[in-house]
Amino acid sequence: MEHQSWAGSINLETPAARLLRKLVEALPPERPVTITVFGSAPLQITIDSNLASADVDVFSDLEALAEIAHRAGLAQDKAAFFIQVSSELNFRTSPRWRARCQSVRIGNCTLLFPHPIDILIAKLNRLEEKDIEAFRVVLARTGHPTEAELIEELRMAVDLFRPSFDEEQGHDLANNCRRLWPVIYGREIDPRQEIVAPALSVRKAGYGDPPRDYKQELREALKP
Repeated sequence: MEHQSWAGSINLETPAARLLRKLVEALPPERPVTITVFGSAPLQITIDSNLASADVDVFSDLEALAEIAHRAGLAQDKAAFFIQVSSELNFRTSPRWRARCQSVRIGNCTLLFPHPIDILIAKLNRLEEKDIEAFRVVLARTGHPTEAELIEELRMAVDLFRPSFDEEQGHDLANNCRRLWPVIYGREIDPRQEIVAPALSVRKAGYGDPPRDYKQELREALKP
């Protein structure tokens, strides 16, 4: 997939971007900081400035970022439109997301904006109505992702289809694909047959034949 053709461009005058700039102003000046933006905010900043974003989800290599946002009056208990500091673990998307980020540097801070395809894949984990709307908006503005493009990317992210751990709230990616496809692409889909099975087949072929167990063969040969 040629991603750059529909990545959009960074607009630092959107509501989400202005909030991020306030956060950057509150950062300590003595060290470089990288902040990754996910959720709906990157789509507002790069695709459609009218797309609603209830908050701005971020994670960073700066451990004190949540405390900084709180002190600056940008946290949830301080503002109606706020910075939500999370962990990279909360951004469940394609393993290829880092390679196709856009970035902008403001002072000593680098802001990373994942590609829309990676934002949309992450939204499939919950797929609330606002997430379906994000698919509609991106498709209307860019013509992407096509059905073939999304299937290809989900095959590359096949491990997202594994069951959730007992300790976490479960998200059924396969079922969410079944919900999304008729709304966005106008047909039913069997994720197991069209996404999971082909991906696992490619993975299995890449492993090749299992290595021979010569010790076991020798033990079998020496048996009376």
